[in-house]
Amino acid sequence: MNFEIFLFLLFMSFVSFAVGVIVWVAIMRFLGRGSQKARILSYILIPVVALGYNFLVLTAGKWRYLVGFLPIALIIGYVLYYRFGDHGTYLEPQAKPESDFQRRESSKSRRIREAREKRAAEREQRKHGKPKDKV
Repeated sequence: MNFEIFLFLLFMSFVSFAVGVIVWVAIMRFLGRGSQKARILSYILIPVVALGYNFLVLTAGKWRYLVGFLPIALIIGYVLYYRFGDHGTYLEPQAKPESDFQRRESSKSRRIREAREKRAAEREQRKHGKPKDKV
């Protein structure tokens, strides 16, 4: 087998993957992630657009490698933008916003908490304070 044919097929598989990712991102961006329309359109559009773009690359003549590299370059641009651009903060842990909301404590939870605090105080008193007088 000719090594150039193998490299071209490998290149075309990367191009197809890049086109599929671009179409998927566009569908999810414009139609939402969990909608039924997005799911159906992704099943239809990703193969159609990938095959169409592969045909465009095959018929591009001497420019086929440049035309094929465009979706790969777009994916590289996505990655660099989300890493170093405005949306790069997803890599760092986000602090939870301070909230003034406090749940109302039930009477059972309050009794349990008070008993726990009382046992902890008794333990501390036995540990550091004077022992309890036995009657």
